[in-house]
Amino acid sequence: MYRGEARMNVLFEYALSTRNSGYFTGSYQPAGKVMHPMGEQRSGRYSWAVLTSATLVALSMNLTLFSPGPVLNSIRQGLHTSFAEIGLIFTLPAVITSVFSLIGGVLADSIGIRRVAGAGGVLLGLGGLLRGTTVDFLTFLLFTGLFAVGLGLALPNLPKAINGWFPKSTVGLASGIYVMGFPLGASLASGVTTYLAEATGGWQGALRSWGLVALSFSAVWLIVVREPRGSKDMVKGSLGLPGSVARNFPLWVVAASLFMNTSIFSIEVGWFPTLLAERGASGQEAGLMVSIFSIANMFTVFVVPTLSGRLGLRRPFIWAFAGTSALAVTSLIIAPPSAAWIILPVLGGAVAGPFAMGFLLPADLVDYSHLGSASGIVLSVGWLGIGFGSWLAGLLRDLSGSFYTTLVAIVISALLIVALAFVLPETGRRGRYARSSTKWEPPAHEDDLTPTGESIRIV
Repeated sequence: MYRGEARMNVLFEYALSTRNSGYFTGSYQPAGKVMHPMGEQRSGRYSWAVLTSATLVALSMNLTLFSPGPVLNSIRQGLHTSFAEIGLIFTLPAVITSVFSLIGGVLADSIGIRRVAGAGGVLLGLGGLLRGTTVDFLTFLLFTGLFAVGLGLALPNLPKAINGWFPKSTVGLASGIYVMGFPLGASLASGVTTYLAEATGGWQGALRSWGLVALSFSAVWLIVVREPRGSKDMVKGSLGLPGSVARNFPLWVVAASLFMNTSIFSIEVGWFPTLLAERGASGQEAGLMVSIFSIANMFTVFVVPTLSGRLGLRRPFIWAFAGTSALAVTSLIIAPPSAAWIILPVLGGAVAGPFAMGFLLPADLVDYSHLGSASGIVLSVGWLGIGFGSWLAGLLRDLSGSFYTTLVAIVISALLIVALAFVLPETGRRGRYARSSTKWEPPAHEDDLTPTGESIRIV
């Protein structure tokens, strides 16, 4: 009898310890699985507040980055500089952002998303504001560098914030919304900056205004955003890029794909007005066509992550949109100039597809505790494409005397993105990679909890 009671006590204690370990509550994490944090027990409305903050930060990034474009000639004349020097306004931020995206991602994993992205947003807004106070080119370039440091620090924190506060079933939709802030910011900067300069007395007033907007959006982030509960236990105490992330081959494939895509995007946004003008379009027509390009871009960056999340697939979207880019640019080469009115909207939508996937895929490939570093790698390599594409287009134009070689380079780059997608494993929930690496998802909201406060195990 005594032995029977002892055995029952042992079994009871084992069952109790197993329950407390989280196996029955959904917090058990099998070895080798991709892990995500348990979000705070809040209503879903708070997650949407975080999403709104992330969207505003993304919006402020491109507002500040592209605001000099419409008043570039006024800046050049006001600072008494050359065309070659003024080109550094866009090349320098691409390089600095690339370096500090990696640093920002590592810091996000080490000290948390709120402080790193908040500090980055403040530097971004401060640099943008101070650019509007300069009277010489060197100081203008210095504050441009300060803005780029902030952009790089904040950028990789956005995907980590969304993946920390949204369940995987709605990460696609949430990602589509905040990534839409990038083209929206570029469109507002292109369309409003000229009028803002007229209203504020010149290009300096316009840049100061956008800097103040960026600072206010950073304040919203610092007030609203908190670290997801459960992520605090996953934050590393030491700085450095984890070896498991650095050796993650699919992650580098995503980074290479984003590099190709941002190269294409920078050529199309920066050089297509000149290309269209050389083919007979007026300045107003070229500007309108590029505006339509941007609108199509904005639509796609919302639709692609949303549909990808619903269908549970990633690679088909990369194949479809990168392939469409190659076909659209080929059509632009052989079609008459008037066809650009049809081709440019298609191209604007096509180039946005792989760009949006670059923000979505890192979360499929690493644990949440390393998502900042993984996003930092992808965005660091990807942002180099902005400077590289602009430089390559100008070089090919000088060497060949026309933009046809540049268009051929775009076609080759788009086909390389298609090829890289074949190397990438299918990481959507319907893919073999996802089924072998992610078996469960912890609750992110109080709706996922039982009346007693226990979490529901998701199979």
